[in-house]
Amino acid sequence: MDHSGMQEVGKGFIEPHAPAPLRHARRSWRTWVLRVLGVCLLAMLLVGGYFAIAIGWAAWETYQSTQQLRALVATTALDNPAALQRALQRLSDDYAQLTQTAAPVLPILERLTFVPTYGAVAGDASTLFRAGQQLLHLAETGGELLAPTLTELRAAEPDRPTPELLVQALAQQADALPELTPQIDALRSTLATIDAAAMPARLAPIMQAAPDLLTLADVATRLGPQLPLLLGMDGPKTYLILVQNNHELRATGGFIAAIGRLTLDHGKLTELDFADSYSIYRADGRYPPAPAAMQKYMNIPVLVMRDANWSPDLPTAARVAEAIYKSDVGVDIDGIVTIDLHAVRRIFNALGEIQAPGFETPITGENVEAQVVKLWERPAQGDTAVGGDTQEELSAWWVQRKEFIPRLAQAVLSKIQGGDVDVLALASALVGALDARAIQVWLDDPEAAALLGAQGWDGALRPTPDNDFLAVVDTNMGYNKVDAAIERALDYRVSWPDGVNQPAQATLTLTYTHPIDAEDPGCDLTPRYGKSYADLIARCYFNYVRIYAPAGSKLIDATGLAPDSITTQRGEHKTQVFTGYFIMPPHSRHQVTFTYTLPPAITPDKYRLIVQRQSGTQPLPITVTVNGALTTTTLAEGVWEWPAP
Repeated sequence: MDHSGMQEVGKGFIEPHAPAPLRHARRSWRTWVLRVLGVCLLAMLLVGGYFAIAIGWAAWETYQSTQQLRALVATTALDNPAALQRALQRLSDDYAQLTQTAAPVLPILERLTFVPTYGAVAGDASTLFRAGQQLLHLAETGGELLAPTLTELRAAEPDRPTPELLVQALAQQADALPELTPQIDALRSTLATIDAAAMPARLAPIMQAAPDLLTLADVATRLGPQLPLLLGMDGPKTYLILVQNNHELRATGGFIAAIGRLTLDHGKLTELDFADSYSIYRADGRYPPAPAAMQKYMNIPVLVMRDANWSPDLPTAARVAEAIYKSDVGVDIDGIVTIDLHAVRRIFNALGEIQAPGFETPITGENVEAQVVKLWERPAQGDTAVGGDTQEELSAWWVQRKEFIPRLAQAVLSKIQGGDVDVLALASALVGALDARAIQVWLDDPEAAALLGAQGWDGALRPTPDNDFLAVVDTNMGYNKVDAAIERALDYRVSWPDGVNQPAQATLTLTYTHPIDAEDPGCDLTPRYGKSYADLIARCYFNYVRIYAPAGSKLIDATGLAPDSITTQRGEHKTQVFTGYFIMPPHSRHQVTFTYTLPPAITPDKYRLIVQRQSGTQPLPITVTVNGALTTTTLAEGVWEWPAP
């Protein structure tokens, strides 16, 4: 091969010698290209530098405004609304400048999702900027609405606590609050498009909790016209707080251990007292007969206040409690709130450490249940523990055993009133508890009650016409705390064995597991206390179970129940109820099966199932099979639907 005209370089060759004019042209072309690239690169660096400096400066200004606003909120709370408005306006102006400056580079940022840690922020940059603008607009609108009223109220009552002033300002501007609803909805819709869990560690909790705060704000604004009435602006309003111990399960969430009475007068909290539920009783009182099952299995002849929550439909149970309380105490009530131990844990998790009188260590979400049990066993004001050796010791313990409840309530109230609260965390805890039915709210005002019902927070049973419905309601009839240990699982199967034109057949299998390795000789139903709270958990489980199905359902068979306990009857909200009773010892497993037909209107082509979890229970593992289609999940909130809406 002829290599003439080639220059050897190492082990390779370079191109043949070209004529001088051609070589010069090629060098000129390369020089020109390099110069153009250099100019472009320099221009890009200059433009990038400009945007970096401009965006950085705008971001710094926005950060400074944010810090100024935060400091103002922390130091003056809402005592100087005008200063807050000015700080908010400055932040809004700086944020608008930042948004305008960053707009040209947002398309580039949104392609940087591969960047570690901050890729999610970059990818959602436009949406995050829009959410910020919506939030500031909402804050400005709310400030314009409330600031003048707050200023007047502060001038008139300089020593009044700020939370009370804010409540009164909201009441005075109640009719205008619904005007904020569209802005709240718009912000919620924007946040719903952002993957909050993918955000950086410092931002993710804020993004995850923000929708819950907006949910509370949305409900408050929609309640606007009813707020003056609910807050006692036209006269005192009294609400009951039913403290339900879900370790002893009852229909609406647990045995009513204590009853609090809260009174609002012109937006002021004028009363917050708690009493042992056993003290709400009159020897000469007139009471309705107890439900037949209570009479038969618990030997309870009449329905007293502590047992008023027999119905799993809180609005129904609330009316019963309202009448009994009025008869016993002579006080009309305007609403009822239920709260159980699940809610208490959520709230204390959000509030952080709280020092409460009588408790040896600060209370947290992690230790509150253990601390409550400890004080129940040995009250702080006495030296007598549960299971005292004499009748006098037992009587002394009995009187003092629930004294921790008002102490805890007052400690929580003081923490919130003091303002040392993570508002986002508390809002998230409250919404989570309401969605899970650990907190339920019934109001006597029909319009307010309807709004809470639409939110699913009123504790009502909610079957819908021509759809399948299932609610399992357990009632502990054993005078013990066994539900602290009981594990539940639900298997529900629906098919049309006789053809699609015939009624469907449903088979419900409930599995109960009592994991405590103990013995309860004879499964004694007699009310008795042992030496500790743990002793009340390590007992036999005496359970009365009710199955709420669509009206028109017909029972075919039931197993795992005492034969004479199986009944079928009409239930609340046009439901059909199948009932039964069983006893299971510790360290055992028990299955209950109900087989029944559904109403003919429930057909496979339009089949929809609503499963409602009982308040007070742990998240429920469920398996649903409809015409062979299998679904498994764990129901942690109040309601689950199949297929998903």
